[in-house]
Amino acid sequence: MFRIGEFASLAGVSAKLLRAWDELGLFRPVWVDRSNGYRYYSPAQLPALRRILALRDVGVPLADIGGLIAGGADLQGALARRRAELERERQEIERRLTALDISLAMTTTARDRVGGGDRETSTWDIVVRPVAAEPVATLTVDPEVTDLGAAFYGLEAYVRDLGRRGPRPPGAIDATDPGDHRVELFVGVTGLVAPRGAIGYRRLPACRAASLIHRGSYAGLVEARAALERWVRAAGLAPAGPLRVLYLQFGAEPELRVPSAYLVDREADLVTELQQPVA
Repeated sequence: MFRIGEFASLAGVSAKLLRAWDELGLFRPVWVDRSNGYRYYSPAQLPALRRILALRDVGVPLADIGGLIAGGADLQGALARRRAELERERQEIERRLTALDISLAMTTTARDRVGGGDRETSTWDIVVRPVAAEPVATLTVDPEVTDLGAAFYGLEAYVRDLGRRGPRPPGAIDATDPGDHRVELFVGVTGLVAPRGAIGYRRLPACRAASLIHRGSYAGLVEARAALERWVRAAGLAPAGPLRVLYLQFGAEPELRVPSAYLVDREADLVTELQQPVA
């Protein structure tokens, strides 16, 4: 038998690790001298120690390893579960690497005319995030024949008069048919809204969306949409519904009593989120 230091050297681990595993009941010495507390180990224990090290190396929790070593748990099943976990981690790492490559490709080098040097600026930062379901009042219009500002005014006024304005930003959703130019405007509400004329009510479904934040004039949304579409394609994601546009900071008439946190006066302070549902 070997004392702990000798066995640790033979096994290629530290004596500190062996003491910790002894205290956990994971790997115990074959004998402990009660007079001095010295631990003694046998070379015959090396296969069990190697099994523990191998399982730890692939990420099996120490809490599970004890049962596997003792033979009271399904080793094959545990390894299969760990493989599935690692496969999910691998896919997530690959997704992040792809997103990083896309971000690098979308980064432009701009000339800093003031400082006289080069600077790198990221054109868009895009993330995939969950979007919760939301009850909304809706109004579908054709922007080629209807002023969107006036349409939003009418929708906001209707919700205001009902006392059902929710504490969420308004938005718009593209038509499902690419050839249809209409958009569905929506305003979040706190409960069921009775339809009136062209104004309806529905619950926007929850989704997972590729999200892009645009700041400034709405004229820049055309380029932002194109960038989001490129990113989704390059990331290997599939669109799972029409594009959603969320107006996080915008201008509105005082009488509409829109939550003040969303309101700005300057065009430069407009903030818009593009949400592309993806599968």
